[in-house]
Amino acid sequence: MSEARRKVRVKIDGKPVEFEVKGKLTELPTSSLLRLIEYRYLFPERSIKHVELKGEKLHPVKVDEVKNLEELNIITEPSANMVSKQIELSLLALDGMANAIEQIAQDWKTRPELAKVMLHNLLDSLDWTVKLVDSGARILPLYDGIEEEIAKLEDAVFELDDLLYEGKEDEALKVLVEKLKPAVMKWRDFLAGLVKFVKSAPKESH
Repeated sequence: MSEARRKVRVKIDGKPVEFEVKGKLTELPTSSLLRLIEYRYLFPERSIKHVELKGEKLHPVKVDEVKNLEELNIITEPSANMVSKQIELSLLALDGMANAIEQIAQDWKTRPELAKVMLHNLLDSLDWTVKLVDSGARILPLYDGIEEEIAKLEDAVFELDDLLYEGKEDEALKVLVEKLKPAVMKWRDFLAGLVKFVKSAPKESH
């Protein structure tokens, strides 16, 4: 029995493109097919910015209602733009971390359980910003110092983790305030510089 095949036609930045999907991929909803197109044909240079239907920007929740991909026009942008926007979101999270660390320090003795939960959430958010930049580095324009800055931040996190594991609460509190907080602020400033650099970098023609 031959494998199911399907010809898919769609416009990418106004240019008609045709490709073939087969097997279970033929049953994918429209939104999943668009991600497949992005992964196979656009990435890593470009990403989907939004999708248009009859010249109007289509809300993401409405995409799967369109069954005929020929009606759609995929508008793309350099992948660096997408990563830059995500980093800008992470900057908002980092802005709040200094205050969060201060609050954790205040609650360290009086409400230790709550302080540990807040610290765990903070470290998870911090790790997300590191992974975002680390994975996006191959897409972004070359920017010196990314690996070094990640290493500095991780040194402070690892030292804090080790002290907590060893039950050295007072020393951990000191590292949290005196080392991790400044490291977080330096990381925020570094990412702000990275975003500014990406925005000023020459855009490729498409």
